[in-house]
Amino acid sequence: MKSLIYLLICSLLAISCVKDKKTTWDTEMLAPIVKSELTVSNLLKSDYITTNPDSTLQIVYSSDLFSMNTDSFVELPDSTFEVGASLKSLELPSDTFEYRITMGEIARSIDGFLGAFILANHEGTITNLFGETETQVDGRTIDISMSDLFDELILDSGIAEIILINETPFEIKNVDFELRNKPQPGGTVLINHVFTSIAAESQSSESFILENDTVKSELEGLLDQITVTVPDGEIEVDTNEAIVAKVIVRDLKPIQATAIWPNQNVIDETRVIPFGSSVDVDFKDASIREGEIYFEIYSSLEDSIYLTYEVSSVIHPTTGLPFTIDTVVPPASSGSFSSMSNTYPVNGYHFDFNGNGYLTPGDDPSALSDDTINTYVTHLTAKIQYTGLKKTLSIDDTVFVQAQVKNLKPHFARGYLNNKIVNAGPSSLNFDLFNKVKSGQIDLEDVNFEIEVDNGIGASAEARFSKISGVNKNNNKVDLTFAPGNEVMQINSASYNGENNRTTHNTSSKTLTTSNSNIDVFVENFPNTLEYELEVELNHGETKPSLSEILDPDSPPNFIHYEDDIKASFNMEVPLSLIADTLVLIDTLDFNLINETGDDVESGKFKLLVDNGFPLDATTSIYFLDDTEVIIDSLWSNETISRAEVNGTSQVTSKTRTVINFEITKEKMDIIKMATKVYIVAGFHTFDLANPQKTYYKIYSNYSFDVKLVGDFKYQFSN
Repeated sequence: MKSLIYLLICSLLAISCVKDKKTTWDTEMLAPIVKSELTVSNLLKSDYITTNPDSTLQIVYSSDLFSMNTDSFVELPDSTFEVGASLKSLELPSDTFEYRITMGEIARSIDGFLGAFILANHEGTITNLFGETETQVDGRTIDISMSDLFDELILDSGIAEIILINETPFEIKNVDFELRNKPQPGGTVLINHVFTSIAAESQSSESFILENDTVKSELEGLLDQITVTVPDGEIEVDTNEAIVAKVIVRDLKPIQATAIWPNQNVIDETRVIPFGSSVDVDFKDASIREGEIYFEIYSSLEDSIYLTYEVSSVIHPTTGLPFTIDTVVPPASSGSFSSMSNTYPVNGYHFDFNGNGYLTPGDDPSALSDDTINTYVTHLTAKIQYTGLKKTLSIDDTVFVQAQVKNLKPHFARGYLNNKIVNAGPSSLNFDLFNKVKSGQIDLEDVNFEIEVDNGIGASAEARFSKISGVNKNNNKVDLTFAPGNEVMQINSASYNGENNRTTHNTSSKTLTTSNSNIDVFVENFPNTLEYELEVELNHGETKPSLSEILDPDSPPNFIHYEDDIKASFNMEVPLSLIADTLVLIDTLDFNLINETGDDVESGKFKLLVDNGFPLDATTSIYFLDDTEVIIDSLWSNETISRAEVNGTSQVTSKTRTVINFEITKEKMDIIKMATKVYIVAGFHTFDLANPQKTYYKIYSNYSFDVKLVGDFKYQFSN
């Protein structure tokens, strides 16, 4: 017994010392690798498959075609207001100077008894018994100081008016008047004039144009060689009566002046601003959702400019007041410009585009007499204010103002859009219904294709389809063609719900069938890209309304609200009743041979078990992809996968099983082990499409195509 145990132990030790060897075993076991049940929902996108009451299937597909927002139809162009001014439009204030020579002063100049007699009878009546008497009155110098207004000015133009008023009962003659700069030393004579005769109790005046004269702040008015004629007979005496010399300086327009400038406008402009001749829409009014007024001013004046810019037609929604900018431009440095610019938002403001019509609200004929369209009113004032300080200004000093209304986007607008044409495209969109269809041909028994337009614009329109094309994966293009007259579509207007309110949309549709288009051929091409181009003409075939109709606030001919646009979509219904000729469908499944079988698989067979529940024959190929989705190997066969059994109404009664074997070598197995996905290609076939005996097969919801890939492998085990 001990000997037997000893021999067993020795044998085990000997075996444990032998080097391990690997042995290949044919297990004859079938291992499932891939299993799938493919229905129509798998082959096409399941979201688009619906089941009819009789369990037949149809494709119901909808997609946006194009969208046009209100900014496509209603564009408010930028508009500019510009004005410039110089000192030619400025004036220094008028000033008046007066000097009196009384009757008492004249009497003192009369020699002898008569002069004393006049003075002695103040406010009385005397009788001149000496007869008519002439006497010379001494000249007078009138000091005229304008230093409180300016130091010196060089005149471009101005007016000096000299008025001699004779309040006395005496005629005065040969009055020599001279206006000159005060001698410093020597003064330039500005005016010299002789008044030959001024009757008693009357006056005489003369105006003189001052041009290119230098005027000092200190002036002299000289009255010289005054001859007084005392009449004979009774004379009423009031020694306070006088010969009055009045000097009025006015309308002074300097070339240059150092002066104290009074309050005055540099600019005072009211204008009706048009949008321009290129505007193809007749606007009544609009509420602005966004926009701005850009304002810019340049000044070379050495004085502050006080500026007010009002857009009378732009009204604040809460206060009801017009849009107004008040700003101050600081004085410029000598020889340079000061400037100011700013941008002011007008979001939410109401904009009237009826010109001066904003002054006369209402819609009766008299109120509309001053209304226009596409215009608005601005009022600009720029002024300098009195400061009490002398500042030097020159005729070369300028003020330039530019105001720009720009980037307006309407929230709501009314008016008439005319026959504005808006283009959609050329453009394209993805059509993903047939993404799993690789190639092949089908013949559909029926197709319904509807183009639907949801219109939120307050205008009717006509859409004209220039091009609708479908391009498939193989770059085959089919143009959608229409029977004559079917390439256009009438679009109904939205309904008006009042100012600033959203519209009530109106839906219009155009149905394409096999009788008015080639829609069946179009769909049978399996497009995955749609290319389109069309134009939409507003108010097609309509008569242009009158101005009063355009301006009617209660029933405007056209209107827009920015949240209500035009959207077009297409809806397609395809009953799955078809004939297929080499229709190729594809599907991709996850695959990992090692996870399913382990790493010891050496070689063997793949068996493809297909239970076909469709009334379609099929062929199949399998491609193995790595983790970068590159094909690294394949399995393919010409063997036909037989269609299911059908009854007399062509409805499937039972599935048909087909088994396809694939021999896998060790080298091929090593490659397949690296695959992470399986790409299955199935080609279906019923009849030749040209066969007059062809039959359309309806597809039911319970039809399926069951695929199972199993392995009959040789494994390699260690000894």
